[in-house]
Amino acid sequence: MNDNEVKSFFGKKVKFYREKIKLSQEELSVKLELNQRQVSMIERGLSFPSLKTLNKLSQVFECNIQDLFDNDALQSEAILKDLLSRMIKDLPYKKLQTLYMIAKNL
Repeated sequence: MNDNEVKSFFGKKVKFYREKIKLSQEELSVKLELNQRQVSMIERGLSFPSLKTLNKLSQVFECNIQDLFDNDALQSEAILKDLLSRMIKDLPYKKLQTLYMIAKNL
């Protein structure tokens, strides 16, 4: 994953956890001592939180910081679909054909 993909994945995980505990962006921003715009930028993958904010996120979500980065623990079908669509977006035609044949036979 490149930096933008990491930010995007991380942002989706933050949004997933936030929605899981039924917080608005505004409510989360208060708990993190950020403004709502900063939370929005993190969730959209446009910004990355500081170490202090990472620690606060893990406390608010009652998880380990590692859980926010864990690829193997994808907990949302929407996250997985988005990641897959981003991965195939720039694939050359031949690789798309191969991927299609693999997926078709699953």
